[in-house]
Amino acid sequence: MSPLGEKQLLKSGKWIAVLIAAALGVAGLGIVMALRPSSTSQAPTTSPSPTESTTENAITALGRLEPEGEVIKLAAPSGGGSATPIFGTPRITRLLVKERSEVKAGQPIAVLDTYDRLMAAGLKAEAEVQEAQTRLAQVQAGAKRGDIEAQRATVEARLANVARLESEVQTTRWEAERYQNLFRSGAVSEQEARNRQLKYTTTVRQLEQAKRELEEAQNTLKSVAEVRPTDVQQAQAAVNVAVANLQRAKADLEASIVRSPINGQIIKIHTREGEQVSSNGIAEIGNITQMMAVAEVYETDIQRVRKGQRATITGSAFPGEISGTVEQIGLLIQKNDVLNTDPAADTDVRVVEVKIRLDDSRLVSGLTNLQVKVKIQPD
Repeated sequence: MSPLGEKQLLKSGKWIAVLIAAALGVAGLGIVMALRPSSTSQAPTTSPSPTESTTENAITALGRLEPEGEVIKLAAPSGGGSATPIFGTPRITRLLVKERSEVKAGQPIAVLDTYDRLMAAGLKAEAEVQEAQTRLAQVQAGAKRGDIEAQRATVEARLANVARLESEVQTTRWEAERYQNLFRSGAVSEQEARNRQLKYTTTVRQLEQAKRELEEAQNTLKSVAEVRPTDVQQAQAAVNVAVANLQRAKADLEASIVRSPINGQIIKIHTREGEQVSSNGIAEIGNITQMMAVAEVYETDIQRVRKGQRATITGSAFPGEISGTVEQIGLLIQKNDVLNTDPAADTDVRVVEVKIRLDDSRLVSGLTNLQVKVKIQPD
């Protein structure tokens, strides 16, 4: 073998030795690691509760944001008590707001399709009130002056007729007596005496009839000129009924206009113009100028929570943290509504809702129902 070949063979042998040594080292290290006892033990995994103490005193909980007074769903009024029959579910004819519109308490939000019909019923009820009031005024004033004067003239005429007949009765009686004496003396015939007696009897009957007619005329004049209390009471009752019907018609008309019950902002509109009002109502409204954090505190931690305690709120949709004060502690233990994103977290726990008033709501005024984390500092 040449000297050059011997050098190459010697060089290759060195590399083979290095590779064999490296392989033996790796194999030995694996055996050592496999035989070495574990220095740490696996701790059992437990599901975190919705509230957990990050420090010895602080209580943390998941929660959500909502406006003060919660979110109100505006619904269409029921037509069961309406004086004017309302059939079917009402529709929206005019929607007067948009989402994010700011509204005041009592401001109209929408007008229902029953408005025109109820407006006509209200105008009719108003006219009936005016009619009843006019009738009452007539009864209280009594008969017209012209009617009273005419009836008084009738009474005077019949009084004159009675006076005339009384005078004729006196005259015919005197003549009847005189002719009776003349008949006894033979100066006049029996027929003439009877005629005078008949004239007297007829005049007496005419006088009696005239007196009855005079009495009727006097009674009529008294009734015309007199205002009877029963007539006034009846007319007043009719006015009261008409006014009550008008008030009911106004209430029905007012119910056809949906108004905001609070000062706030329109968060969501569920029913548009021309649509029937669904079970979701017309719109959702809330007072977003003051937001509240509703923390779901675990039932075992609720005894540590007091009104007036300070809290901090954090969330993924706003930077930093917002401070607040515990304002209300719920009285009902219930299942949690806000679910943790951790797949190992318990989804069926017992919690109590704690409401926290935020010191500054500007960052989260448009984030109703946002999931947040709340940390309450006990006393």
